[in-house]
Amino acid sequence: MQPSGQQMSFELASEPAPPGSDTASTPGRTTSSRPPTWLFIDLAPEFGGHEVMLLRWIESLQRQGDVEPLLVCAKGSRLATLGAAQVHTVEVELAHGGRVNRIVKFAQFMRQLYALKRAHRPARAVVAEGCLMAQRHGLFAARALGLRPVLYVPLVSSFENMGVSDGARLDRKVRGFYRKLPEAWLTITAQQAAELRDWSGVEQPVFCLPNTVSGAFETPDTPAPPEPGPVRALVLGRLEPFQKGLDRLLDHLVAHPAIGRDVHVSFVGEGPYLPTLQAALRDHPGLSGRVTLEGWQDAATALANHDVLLMASRFEGVPLVMLEAMASGVPVVATDMPGTRPYLPESCLFEFGDFDRAFQIVRALRDEPGLRDTVVLHNREAFAAQASPAAFEDGVRRLTAELNALD
Repeated sequence: MQPSGQQMSFELASEPAPPGSDTASTPGRTTSSRPPTWLFIDLAPEFGGHEVMLLRWIESLQRQGDVEPLLVCAKGSRLATLGAAQVHTVEVELAHGGRVNRIVKFAQFMRQLYALKRAHRPARAVVAEGCLMAQRHGLFAARALGLRPVLYVPLVSSFENMGVSDGARLDRKVRGFYRKLPEAWLTITAQQAAELRDWSGVEQPVFCLPNTVSGAFETPDTPAPPEPGPVRALVLGRLEPFQKGLDRLLDHLVAHPAIGRDVHVSFVGEGPYLPTLQAALRDHPGLSGRVTLEGWQDAATALANHDVLLMASRFEGVPLVMLEAMASGVPVVATDMPGTRPYLPESCLFEFGDFDRAFQIVRALRDEPGLRDTVVLHNREAFAAQASPAAFEDGVRRLTAELNALD
């Protein structure tokens, strides 16, 4: 992961007519009958977990009626397509080029954002980033135009601690100037908020909005016992070696062929590590029959066909797949991180790379039925309290009040 690796410049598509005839006809004019407008700015060209949550947040705000959202996002992105179906959306065309071209395009972006400011008089702007400084142009523009930005970042760990290349330099940038740009910060757990304050020196308010998943994942209270035979362990999601820890997991599986006697590991998903996994299956016959690649499946189907979800990540925000497993009654064995610790029992956490411990836990969940039942009950209670649709609605109401109190 390298947040400064992609150079972006901007050319905005023409803005659709603003919603509502009163403010559209007279820029700067507002009426007491309409809620305040918040801009949501996410310039990522790709679609990830925090975009999923951004759309759920916007949908909740529309349902509650206290805020009128307006989405600014990359032209042609999946976020733009999905967002346009539920909210007034302005698309930003991202372009590559030399430094002069980037400056010109950024100026065009600033002019368009200024036009949105005049037409809608937004009370604030929420700028979303997958990790710190990943789409920093949106924050720069919002701050320069006085849009009172709140920076929504699900991954706020120190770059150096995450092992990112040139992490120490990036951390200095955050401590030196980036931390001062937002009016407030938004993370997804209190532990991550504390971590951010500790390493970066952030002094502004740091609020929390926990992740959620659809109630469709909720299942009956009685968990199904594991089927006879090896434990079916699921590795689900984007097949990326570094963040997801798949490099270390694969090394462990190659070095410990005996694992296959009682644990079957399925990699379900797509991503850049797929060719490496395919080559490993060809080159290491010992993996045959105990490690499989199953391609992309929807989470509900994959979880229904496995006994435990295994998460080997070096770092995460709050993984949506973890919440889906918790709601579905599938135990989760995961790296101990600020994004997993508030949700999972300590007995199901392991230090990053300690796969001896991870597979010990996997086996215990099969061999000790009482332990499995206890873990499933804990996870369902944690889901209901922190990540259910009802809990999310309460979190959105609380956050709206907290942000309004900054006025």
